[in-house]
Amino acid sequence: MNIEFKKIPASGIPFETSLGEIRFFGEALKTNKTMVKCTGIMEGNLLHVCDRCAESFKLMVNERVEVFASDGLYEDHEGEELLNVIEFFDSSINVDMILQSEIEAFKSDYHYCGQCEQLKGE
Repeated sequence: MNIEFKKIPASGIPFETSLGEIRFFGEALKTNKTMVKCTGIMEGNLLHVCDRCAESFKLMVNERVEVFASDGLYEDHEGEELLNVIEFFDSSINVDMILQSEIEAFKSDYHYCGQCEQLKGE
């Protein structure tokens, strides 16, 4: 799903996409001429491998997401709050790419199956 930067109002526009069993929905709103704030929820089930025993299991996902999309190269300013920014260079936001990126970031944390969760800390 692509949303053109010029079609996003300051009042916001809803979006929804999915990848496998993961659904991502929320709102994109323009914060300035070249920046859009995308806030939403990523939820569903994700097949994952336990980081302890290497068994596959379904991981429940229910995460709040806040990402900024930049129309072109983003340059931060000294003293500015550090932002989670994804740069797009074709004047549109690829919401599917944002979802894929957030899934990979979620998977990079340690996740244990139910059996290993009970053993955690031993």
